Amino acid sequence: MRPNREYALLSDKELVERLTAIPPEVELQEYFVCERCKNFLKYIACTLYDSNDSTELLGELYEFLSKDNWNLLKSWKNKNGASLYSYIAHCSINHFTRKKVEEKKRNDREFIPSTPEIFEQLNAFTDEEEQEKVPVWEAFRMLRERDREVLRHLIIDDKKMLDAAPVIWGHLNSKYKLEELPPKKVQSIIAMAKHRALLALVENVKKLTRN
Repeated sequence: MRPNREYALLSDKELVERLTAIPPEVELQEYFVCERCKNFLKYIACTLYDSNDSTELLGELYEFLSKDNWNLLKSWKNKNGASLYSYIAHCSINHFTRKKVEEKKRNDREFIPSTPEIFEQLNAFTDEEEQEKVPVWEAFRMLRERDREVLRHLIIDDKKMLDAAPVIWGHLNSKYKLEELPPKKVQSIIAMAKHRALLALVENVKKLTRN
């Protein structure tokens, strides 16, 4: 049985147990975020961001749901008969709505993964200048090889996700074969990898600036 068909048969309780298991089932996590959550994520993209493409929101949704080892899922208690999907959709819509409201109120720029300073330094990258890019480049060198390759191709070289896919796919440890996946699925997986890499970079920068 193909993984997606197997995952589709899991009960809500089984999903929670396996998504929060250690070590993590990366393939199941990708399926849950990309497939189970895609309908309400499209709703969020359309209503809050006036977009028909929810791909760019996948990384943030993954971060929100997987925080503290998927603790949000653990808090689902099937209260009043609410399904796991209904609960996750409600929490996610609230999260993105709060974020949208906060963005409108914010006057000062915050240090977030898409902060212009990081992109400017990454896009201005040359090997000769690397030593001058502190603390971003020191933080970059601290990343795992997978995250460095993702950022190098998508940010530094500014490649499109589908163009970079053949080069970085081997670093993503995905059980899927690239040639068997539709373009949207490939973009979804790479979008999550890019977001995770940026989050790791930001955390490294924060560590360095605190020292």
